[in-house]
Amino acid sequence: MPSFDNSSSETYDIPSPTPISSMNYDDCAAEKLRIERRIAYLRQEQAANAQSGMEGSDAANGGLDRRIASLYNRSDAVDNHTRAMDAEYHAVVPQNTGYASVGRQRSSQSPPAPRAPNTSPQR
Repeated sequence: MPSFDNSSSETYDIPSPTPISSMNYDDCAAEKLRIERRIAYLRQEQAANAQSGMEGSDAANGGLDRRIASLYNRSDAVDNHTRAMDAEYHAVVPQNTGYASVGRQRSSQSPPAPRAPNTSPQR
């Protein structure tokens, strides 16, 4: 009976509709997981092609190699975006928590000057 499994189609390689630059941490994690699973599946396809001994399996594996390389490139782009978000987070968090604040800190100021006595006639 013929198999109608078309999960090796390039249609499944299509990336998330969200651009990488707009992804948050959760989107990046989901995209990385999707890419890793897809690469693992395509590697299994390559192994099956090599074991089948069918003519043209080398050409098919060449196509799979290109698709896997494309997925690795996308994975690297997601990693770079995650590192950029980490760097931005670590640059902003200290400012928000006061560790690198340039605001006034009372403990580092000199004591206030003595005040002149109140000589106003009204009491």
